[in-house]
Amino acid sequence: MLTLLAAALLLTTPSMGPEWRNLKPVAVKGGENRIADIAGDGKAGTIRIDHRENGNAWGYNIYTVTVDGSVAAVGDKDRFTDSPHTGEDVITSVRFARGMHQGKATTFALVATRATRDAVPDPAPTSIAIYALVRNDEGIGTPYEFARVTEVKAKRLYCHADKALEAEVGLPLPEGYGGGTGPDGCI
Repeated sequence: MLTLLAAALLLTTPSMGPEWRNLKPVAVKGGENRIADIAGDGKAGTIRIDHRENGNAWGYNIYTVTVDGSVAAVGDKDRFTDSPHTGEDVITSVRFARGMHQGKATTFALVATRATRDAVPDPAPTSIAIYALVRNDEGIGTPYEFARVTEVKAKRLYCHADKALEAEVGLPLPEGYGGGTGPDGCI
């Protein structure tokens, strides 16, 4: 009886649904983007986008996030990077959104990555890593970090990482989207 009661309580707990399901996209452009209350504790921050040109289809963008002037860590790195390839078949897309994490408004980073095989434009399995910007209370490392909240395995194969973010997580396509109009983003 107690087991059934505990199960019923778990099923009706408000925190049961993933908080990241109700995210609102943050529009960012190249250069510095100022974000008020970026981590939900009143401190302002920035999302900076710089482009590394390679002179071929393999240039990429570097996304650096700061809170109160300090760079937020992402695992053992201090940035996110994308892999736009030709723009028609984005391999890795980095997007930002606002939402609730552990009862506090914060900034999320969503990183969709296609596991390309033989040819980049071909449909590929895609995973979406979702991170929440949180204060690092361990006392070691940077004051803020992106904590991995979950990883979503796409239900279908995609030719464009942003199409996966639209279909699997509900983020609208970014301005200038260059992929196909079908459900998988293939051209």
